Amino acid sequence: MSKKWKIISLIIVIISLFFIFYPKPVPVLSLSVSSDGRYVISAHAGRDADRHKPIGKLVLWDIEKKEKKVLAKNANAFSAAFVPDSHEFMWQDEKNVVHIQDVNGKEINSFPHFQVKTHIISADKTFYLSSNMESHGQLYKGYGKDLIPVYTDGGFPFPLTLSMSENYFLSASNACFGDNDPVAETNLTANPINPSSSKKGSYDEVTLWDRHTLKPFAILNGNCGKTTGLISPDGKWVITGGENFRNFMWETHNLTNRQRLANFRQGIYREETETYDKSKLLPIPDKFKDKQMGLNHVVAIAFLSEKDFVLLDKRGNKNGTGNELARLYTVGDPWIKAYVEIGNNPSISTNYYQRNLSVSSSPKAHILVTGQATGGGINVYKYHPDKMELEKIWVAD
Repeated sequence: MSKKWKIISLIIVIISLFFIFYPKPVPVLSLSVSSDGRYVISAHAGRDADRHKPIGKLVLWDIEKKEKKVLAKNANAFSAAFVPDSHEFMWQDEKNVVHIQDVNGKEINSFPHFQVKTHIISADKTFYLSSNMESHGQLYKGYGKDLIPVYTDGGFPFPLTLSMSENYFLSASNACFGDNDPVAETNLTANPINPSSSKKGSYDEVTLWDRHTLKPFAILNGNCGKTTGLISPDGKWVITGGENFRNFMWETHNLTNRQRLANFRQGIYREETETYDKSKLLPIPDKFKDKQMGLNHVVAIAFLSEKDFVLLDKRGNKNGTGNELARLYTVGDPWIKAYVEIGNNPSISTNYYQRNLSVSSSPKAHILVTGQATGGGINVYKYHPDKMELEKIWVAD
């Protein structure tokens, strides 16, 4: 073999070893932003990970300093969540121990628990709500000797989102409704606690629960298929979106006030006339005329301020593909208020439904953070409410 071919062969071997041993970027499955918008905690696992127990890295990101730090390599990839109004966050390890620690590394609390599908906690840490992965997403309040069943008459499949306000919490997963179902069912009689093996799945739909009594308050109808939901920061509205192109908001103090959100092509469908209303439809501005925009299923919802929110639809699996814009709304008004630029390079992490937890925001700080479709990094955006514009301020690997 000539010297030239020996060198070429050596280069090929080196490149092959690089791809074999160099750790591939592992995408974010859950992500949470601190209330002041300073920090992000994320948990990662690849699509080839065990779907029922994805274990991977836990990473802390400092948005102000533009730094990241790997905190653990044994995290439940669905468990990264900040404690509201603090620099403390939760995560769960591979032995199902839930840890609450701060950004400086101090452990505040830890407790053995079941494997969580997702979990949320109040700012004072007195209300902890979690879904049990091992029982298909059944809901419980508390932990240890204080564990209280909330919903055991069924179980929530993937994806599942939990959201909480002062008086309510919301569970949203797979949903469907009948043609004659009301916009909200409030006369609920089915017992959510069913200890028998025969489950009725009474509240597997989009359900609003009373945080004080732990009882179901209302079933919210309109979505069908994989569905995500969020309670507004002021607790006055519930926003949902999902797989059937129908996106809604309900007024929590008047649940019969369900408003269907406009889409950018046809406006609002009026059931009473079976026609589309385009009277207040906002056209896509000229500055975005070359940007991709499509009508895709909603994977995640994020509030950019106390009242403004965006719907993030299913995006491309590769960088440079898929939609670049998102629709922005204001609570109480179903019409599109603005189009904001998300971009698709790198493509954001709403490329499949099981990544509905990979988007988070700080309405107070006007910060939005997403994972990336293919990489292991994050995209950070700053919202400017006066102009209703979104600025990408950090792409981190």
